[in-house]
Amino acid sequence: MMQKGKDNSIKYVLKKLDSTYATWFQNSKSFLLIEEPAFEVLKHFSDGIDKKKITTICQEKLGHLEENIPQFVAEIIQHIEYFNDTNNTPAISKKHKVANQNHSESFYSRCVYNLGDEIIEVKYGNEDLEFAVHPLIAHLEISNNTKANHTIDCFIQDNLVISEYNGQLLDAYHKEDFEYFTGGLRQLMYSILYKIDYYDWMAMFHASGIKQKNESILFSAAAGSGKTTISALLKAHGFGYLSDDFIAGDAAGKAYPFPAAISVKEGSVKTLSEFYPELLKTATKKTFIGKEVKYIPINNIDAPNKNGVPVKAFVFVQFVKNGDFVFEKVGKREALQLLLRETWVNPKPEFVSRFFDWIDKLPFYR
Repeated sequence: MMQKGKDNSIKYVLKKLDSTYATWFQNSKSFLLIEEPAFEVLKHFSDGIDKKKITTICQEKLGHLEENIPQFVAEIIQHIEYFNDTNNTPAISKKHKVANQNHSESFYSRCVYNLGDEIIEVKYGNEDLEFAVHPLIAHLEISNNTKANHTIDCFIQDNLVISEYNGQLLDAYHKEDFEYFTGGLRQLMYSILYKIDYYDWMAMFHASGIKQKNESILFSAAAGSGKTTISALLKAHGFGYLSDDFIAGDAAGKAYPFPAAISVKEGSVKTLSEFYPELLKTATKKTFIGKEVKYIPINNIDAPNKNGVPVKAFVFVQFVKNGDFVFEKVGKREALQLLLRETWVNPKPEFVSRFFDWIDKLPFYR
């Protein structure tokens, strides 16, 4: 729920998770995790109380915890002012810099895909753009003579990677932020597939996932840490499959499958080929970021998943060669720190509040 100071200048969403106050500031659209003494300062400062008075209050209440209360208060207020400043919003999207999108009518390639019951045409402005998207959904390609009811244009203009949906500007990013471009396209495809507005998802997780009956488990990790391998192994042992490394969460926190191919890195081929023998005959390809992979086509769209799958648990994965198996619970503070590195959260207060509630209810493991 949105919190406001008495002067309305500081607006934030707050959730206590264990002993941590997870705080999202509306002005900067940024997250800050604070503990009890710091929260005391936030509470008073957002109510318009001046630094000197806050220092007196904290000396009376927290003197036994902090030796230098004035310095402590000053540092916390400095943090609050930083996160409350609109100039400190992470400015990844460059959509506002697109003066016009009068791109060339000629494209490098045009592909048509059957995504569930939707036909999508994607036009790629150059080979790199096709290379970044097409291999993961190549198994969904159909005849390009098929009439599409959705059109996505991808092109580069003024050093920006730009995407349009049905002729309207969707987003734009610097070329060095290419992963945001590919993430935005997957989010759009999720929206088309499940008929959920592009701006109505709670979060997009850099995660793989499996399901059984009407529950799912998500696995998050940095690239190469094992989330794809563990999900592929569980799929081979009878679990339903959600996605390889990108999963959408709706307003209720339910996860949705996506029929992108599984990207198997060279280090996992030997392990997975026992269960996916086709890998031994599959050509190795380089991804747009230079990694060598083999693709396992996936078609996992079925009626029971149309409304999403509730998430039962979230597991952080870290493969350690020759290491012992460890499975342990992760506290909410650490879970949120790890999760925010690999997650896009919808920057609307109501969705941030839902995200915090989802974190609060969900068990996390490593």
